[in-house]
Amino acid sequence: MPYSVNRAATPYLNHVGQEKTPIFILDNFLENLSESLLKDVEKLEFDQATTYYPGIRAKLPEEYILAVAQALVPVMQKIYAIPENYKIEFYDSYYSLVTLNPADLMVEQQIPHFDGADKYRFALLHYINPNPHGGTAFYRHNKTGMERIYEEQADTFLSSVSQYFSEHTGQESKYIDSSNTQFTKIGEIPYVQNRMAIYPGNLLHSGVINPDVDVDPSPVSGRLTANIFINFVPS
Repeated sequence: MPYSVNRAATPYLNHVGQEKTPIFILDNFLENLSESLLKDVEKLEFDQATTYYPGIRAKLPEEYILAVAQALVPVMQKIYAIPENYKIEFYDSYYSLVTLNPADLMVEQQIPHFDGADKYRFALLHYINPNPHGGTAFYRHNKTGMERIYEEQADTFLSSVSQYFSEHTGQESKYIDSSNTQFTKIGEIPYVQNRMAIYPGNLLHSGVINPDVDVDPSPVSGRLTANIFINFVPS
């Protein structure tokens, strides 16, 4: 099945936080969403995520990943000023569904996270199912002021988070969906079917999970997303 990227997709370029980090969004991204990514989703074989992702995942088609990369890499190179001599590395990419109830979350799943500390690592997030579902939010860590976590900052950030939870035991287990004492929400990408969003993987982020509508193991009705992870490194 060919994946037809819509050349007339509606673009938005937002900047979030004090660092003014670019977030690039394309609405109506695929021309043939129903006939491609959504076709036969009920037959996908999902497994429990091996990362801190609070749910299950299934492999994305390689043809889709390549079609997305061919369409978006040139745009990303311009927006994020990626050096011309850098090459692309692909990480595992998945269909993803949120399935964990709040009471079952580990501490690491209750706070914003970063995918990696590389400067030119990115997440490409495609919302697939119809609304209503929760989107994706971005945060600043209040104590350190960090929004993007670079390699030299990672230990400081993680130590600060660990210290907070050691001093605040017995708190209710829940998904983060807005600002709290630890983090300030600095932006959000609402969930809209067939919306593609690109953001740096080291920008603190988290799904905006409403357990009533988003915790659902069905690929037909759940918060189904396609997640592609790309890194640009010196060649």
